[in-house]
Amino acid sequence: MSIYVKNGILHVSGAQDKLRQKGQEIPDFLSNYTMLDIETTGLSPYRDRITELGAVKVRNGQIVDQYTNLIKFPKNNKVPAFITKLNGITEEQIVNEGIPAEQAIKEFREFIDDDIIIGYNVNFDLNFLYDLSQKYKLPILNNDYVDVLRLARAYYPRERHNRLIDCMQRAGIAQVEEHHGLADSLDTIKVYNDFSAHFTDDLLEATRNKIKNVDLTSDDVDYIDLGFRNPVQNKNIVLSGHIHMDEQDADKMIGNMGGKAEDKVNPMTNYLIMGDYDFFRKDNEDLNTARELIKDGAKIKRLSESFFLGMLDDWARS
Repeated sequence: MSIYVKNGILHVSGAQDKLRQKGQEIPDFLSNYTMLDIETTGLSPYRDRITELGAVKVRNGQIVDQYTNLIKFPKNNKVPAFITKLNGITEEQIVNEGIPAEQAIKEFREFIDDDIIIGYNVNFDLNFLYDLSQKYKLPILNNDYVDVLRLARAYYPRERHNRLIDCMQRAGIAQVEEHHGLADSLDTIKVYNDFSAHFTDDLLEATRNKIKNVDLTSDDVDYIDLGFRNPVQNKNIVLSGHIHMDEQDADKMIGNMGGKAEDKVNPMTNYLIMGDYDFFRKDNEDLNTARELIKDGAKIKRLSESFFLGMLDDWARS
């Protein structure tokens, strides 16, 4: 095995250092943990920013400490209008009430310490927090974690949507989600406790069995093991430049996941995966071809190898 998922974590021979070294998901009901939630300017940790941090420390099932702060950055604190409409957070509030990003992430990292982290769709939060911790050279955020969204999907298997607000309404906890870090952390604790009161051992075991384990370069990948939200399915993909993955194994993985590995960029290419430092080279034929085709209307996404592997790791953990 050279590209595989074990206990929900992607492993890629030759390119493991390009992945966030996050902890392992452990579906369980705990008495001691840190519940957290963040607000951001968008969905991508590569181009968006954290606007608010919120967390609650729990010991023996009781809240013992809380953390909340708006977070401001040195150069840019603009907030998209749709985000302000969602949670009321404005650039003016961040500038006037927020604390500097370096101070905030240091305090937040110390607050979490080595606790098991719990959150709702928590891998989203972890990506932002991991990258910001790395930016300021803090200890790697590799704490194990519980994702309450996975518990929700197991408890409500026939529901189309299992957002935090859906679970809150079904359990009679609240009718409105505040979309603020601390408030949503407190609400998620209530949802988590409700699940704890109603889960059976069999249901918890079934939840754990939903965590992915699959050899993506095997000759006999069972499509059921891939689950949903596969980012490669039905995609035409070209690998180019200085790629650290074994390209033969990467091609096999792409095929096993329902995609098609191609040798050359063409108008039907969906992803051009480039080496991390190849984006500004002028001598790469695939990149030059992609640029020309994009000018003519082709929908080719140019992704770094690290970004592509991050997509795969997010899928592996979903």
